[in-house]
Amino acid sequence: MRLNAVKMLGISITNATRNEILEEIQKYFVRTQNSMTGTQKNLVIFTPNTEQIFLAQKNPEFAKILNQADVAIPDSAGVVWASTILTKNPINKVTPGVEFMEDLVAMASKCHVSIGLIGGRDNLAVDTLNCLRQKYSLLQDSWAQDGPEIEIQNSELRTKNSNEKIYFERLARRIGRSEARIVFVALGPPKQEYFIEQLDKTLRISHCAFPIILMSVGGSFDIISGRLRRAPVWMRKLGLEWLWRLILEPRRIKRQLALIEFVWLVLREKLASKVGTLRS
Repeated sequence: MRLNAVKMLGISITNATRNEILEEIQKYFVRTQNSMTGTQKNLVIFTPNTEQIFLAQKNPEFAKILNQADVAIPDSAGVVWASTILTKNPINKVTPGVEFMEDLVAMASKCHVSIGLIGGRDNLAVDTLNCLRQKYSLLQDSWAQDGPEIEIQNSELRTKNSNEKIYFERLARRIGRSEARIVFVALGPPKQEYFIEQLDKTLRISHCAFPIILMSVGGSFDIISGRLRRAPVWMRKLGLEWLWRLILEPRRIKRQLALIEFVWLVLREKLASKVGTLRS
């Protein structure tokens, strides 16, 4: 895709406005909508935030997966801030994953194609789809299912109580039968990225008749379904949506500690680059 990117701490982030990204995806969607040859590759969209970039520093395989994305939208204020410190062409604005997901749902509804939702527990995905159908009535033959119990062992995805190969083959067949053109995965990082990588491989092996857009969406299902209230607008504008989530879900405190370490990594990288410049 013809989109600029910047690299921070070894991770590439798409550096384009929300409208520019959507325009490119729209071109891809239109170009491949009537393509049933299987020659077009799937389009992978990730939503890197500070936690994911920090995790990637410790896990080269996860970093590799993140960098394989066709689009990596900046999903947090911390990522935008880091770009102002570490790059010559900083990112201007956060692109919230939940809002971008709705942009793609609206696109699917307008084009009269189906979508698939995978993730959560206790029918969260189904509740999310029902809410989307109330807003976008033209979602044809769309479907939703709970996410499988998975874990990452030695940088490999493992599904509990099932065979990974069989699970993904069945999922690929469901996508093919439903002709879903966009599949959203909400399993939380890094599981959802590993999941999408494996699903992408299975779809290519199964020779799916049409290309799919695969997007990781984190906690978007919770917000769209109404199970979790989104931060007030003023907090979003100040880049404090992470704090709102922490207030609502105190158990996230360990995950938020990564933000402090991320800031330290950014400042250390900046200092190292200045020292290198002086020495040269």
